[in-house]
Amino acid sequence: MNYRICHPNRRALQGFYLSSMTTAFLAICFSQLSLAQSSQQPSSTFYEEWRTTPSPANGTVPEMNPSPFLWPSERHWKGEEVWYQVYVSRDSVFKTRSTYVSEKLKYCFYNLHKPLAFGTWYWKYAILKDNQVVDSRGPFAFSVTKDAYVFTSPSFQEFLNAIKKTHPRVMNQGKDMTTIRKMAPHHPLYNTIVAEAHKAMASPIYEGPVSDKDPAKDKALSILTGKEVGRFTKILEGYVLSGDKDMLASLLKRMMVLLQWPTNDLLGSQVLTSLAMGYDALVNELSKPVKQQLLNVIENRLSVGLKNWQGDIETRQVENHFWQMEIAGNFIASLATVDELPVSKQMLEYTYGLFLARFPNLSTQQGGWAEGIGYFGVNKSAIVDMALLMKSVGGCDVFKMNWYKTLADYLFYFAPVDGRIQGFGDMHDRVGNGNVGHSMMLIVANENQDQRALYRLATLLKAKRPMGEAEDWYEKELSLIEPWYQIIHDVHLDLNTKNPPAMEQAKLFPGVGDAALHTDVLHSEHNTAVYFRSSPFGAKGHMHASQNCFNISRRGDPIFYSSGYYTTFADPHSLTSYRHTRAHNGILVNGMGQAFGHEGYGWIKRFINGTKISYVMGDATMAYKPVVDQQFLTLLAENGILATPQNGFGDARLRLFERHLILLRQDIVVIYDILEAEEPSQWAFLLHSPEKPALANQGLKLSTAKNDVRGTVLASTKIEGTLTDQFHSPPIDIRKKYKSLPNQYHIRFESVEKTKSMRFLAIFQLSDSGRAVPSVAMSNNQFLIGDIRLQAELNTQLPPSLTVITKGEQLYVNKDFSERSGFTYDPSISTLLLETDEGKKTVTKSRNQLPGQYKP
Repeated sequence: MNYRICHPNRRALQGFYLSSMTTAFLAICFSQLSLAQSSQQPSSTFYEEWRTTPSPANGTVPEMNPSPFLWPSERHWKGEEVWYQVYVSRDSVFKTRSTYVSEKLKYCFYNLHKPLAFGTWYWKYAILKDNQVVDSRGPFAFSVTKDAYVFTSPSFQEFLNAIKKTHPRVMNQGKDMTTIRKMAPHHPLYNTIVAEAHKAMASPIYEGPVSDKDPAKDKALSILTGKEVGRFTKILEGYVLSGDKDMLASLLKRMMVLLQWPTNDLLGSQVLTSLAMGYDALVNELSKPVKQQLLNVIENRLSVGLKNWQGDIETRQVENHFWQMEIAGNFIASLATVDELPVSKQMLEYTYGLFLARFPNLSTQQGGWAEGIGYFGVNKSAIVDMALLMKSVGGCDVFKMNWYKTLADYLFYFAPVDGRIQGFGDMHDRVGNGNVGHSMMLIVANENQDQRALYRLATLLKAKRPMGEAEDWYEKELSLIEPWYQIIHDVHLDLNTKNPPAMEQAKLFPGVGDAALHTDVLHSEHNTAVYFRSSPFGAKGHMHASQNCFNISRRGDPIFYSSGYYTTFADPHSLTSYRHTRAHNGILVNGMGQAFGHEGYGWIKRFINGTKISYVMGDATMAYKPVVDQQFLTLLAENGILATPQNGFGDARLRLFERHLILLRQDIVVIYDILEAEEPSQWAFLLHSPEKPALANQGLKLSTAKNDVRGTVLASTKIEGTLTDQFHSPPIDIRKKYKSLPNQYHIRFESVEKTKSMRFLAIFQLSDSGRAVPSVAMSNNQFLIGDIRLQAELNTQLPPSLTVITKGEQLYVNKDFSERSGFTYDPSISTLLLETDEGKKTVTKSRNQLPGQYKP
């Protein structure tokens, strides 16, 4: 096997060590030439849309032990139906005694289920047709170290053996139904669930169309059909607990309607889940014809799913609807009918193994979610519902994955209670407020005995308490959150915790490229929040072209925030004025933004969290490329938009774009941009706000209901500021989702002349309304803000550097200093923070790193 080391941009990658890279999908620095045989060249991305490179490989060090084994699809790339067999060994010749050998596999993943010993391992896979090996790929080397976290799981056969042979088993989440019915009437939520069932029964059955070509009508129908599915579930829960025969009659009528509805995609997955739950709970009370009709519908759906997905879809990085709902719906249906339908066992094996191999599909085990908070809740079916059944019915506790252990923190930092969400990705404008995640927090708190999740849930509930209500008011709200889960698991949570968890004021989730810097993260009424994104996942799916972009909120008010409206996934406004870089607080180069797709990626190189200063630096050099993602090229063409520089798309020929962001906890934000291109270019520094700012000499002023902001924006060459309240393409609410679509304000500080190199320096001072802030005194590259001294090198002929000095802190970015005290420090690729508190000096340093390698 031959390898080559690729250097897509030597300047951007300077200072990196290319060994032990641990990206979960493809890392750009290594490409396997052998895969040229598949006619598909490796792409210049950290994540591929369709896998072309096996993983793990190239001596990588996986973050999890055992690591899943993943490889490209012969079906996708060559159109060939094949089988695979995997070999894993301590030696590269795969001696029989030391080799794990899989069964023949129809899909492109393999889970070992048990941890591997530390050291170097090798694996390969064979490609089979008609039980004959026709090709072999490998060996691929990887290393297992003590730093990898261990997650073991039952084999599929062990999982299958743990499933009860009797019904119900899904509806009751593995709990004994006799015990549930005996205990339920004494639970405080019993009457609530029965009352909700009666309320649902009283609603007429919806028997109309489920979709429409008109977008507004289709949106309205999705709401109607969703409510009907919800009523069926509520009546089913009420009947299972109470045995009310009128409820049974209502269920049977509604079941006949649902049997005529689709069982694919988003609505269909909910229908499939409801029908499977109904079969599981009512199997002994259904007539033989109805039972057979249910099994026929489920069997057909599972058969079509296996035919369409297996050996293909698992190799695609982003397949939103599949991961949002379809994988969970098909898993639940196969779990409910595994003893009745042979195809159910096949689908159960596929979905169970796929979850273990690919979850979290839009993140890493370090936590976070690449598509952001706005769309995060849509993934609940897989993240919570499927995971819960894997544990409670089959004995596979996926809640012990590291990702779940970081979930409360992700929500704390990127969706502060009563604050603003981080604002990146689709739906950021519709969600807005950080009071999200109630169901996830309740279940994770109970399943993992997670005190941070419990505290998050308590603060969410108490945040809604009206004036004058008693402290225990939240108990009423708690009864509305996953009542079925609470009653069958006999959950009794103590939400009277007075002591908040120990929380640092800044947090990095390097795998997804998100950083959050706060002044008071647990108290949004006093908090300044700064969010930063530079993601290896790029701008695919519901992600936006927002690498190296930031959002700022204070006391719950958006100050500078991503702009635009989620009118639809793809229309002229959403493509050019919502997900495009021009809609974010970022940089345009010759009017061009970043590529849609995984190709438009960035990453976070450095991060430091101090007591009074926090810092993050991202690299978006590789993001400013032409759009080559076929999905987005098609969507642009369908909307009459050419992917040309005139429309903001193209190759900016960047050599470097590093953005350094600092939060000083005197409510000051500093942005320092370092930009270089292969040819003279025009550079634009962008800001967006829902409130109208006033442009001032070398900056702006802005006021919200609670805050005043003064901004100073400088550059290495002359810039001019402009302000408009018009979108590049105006929003049209064709799905009737919004009450109104008010204009927003877009500020651009743009270079007058074209240059190869550019540097921007922005200083934002935030304060309560009417409160004076010190002016910024400037002399050459020296800046004085009260007792804060700042030095930023704006001369592009000199190496970039930034220094911030306060009474007790010193921050050095790319700069040497005289107090090294014997520790190693390479100033050209590093940032260092010195803090003094009560005579104690703390030194924190961070140097350039790649995703997957990130260590403080």
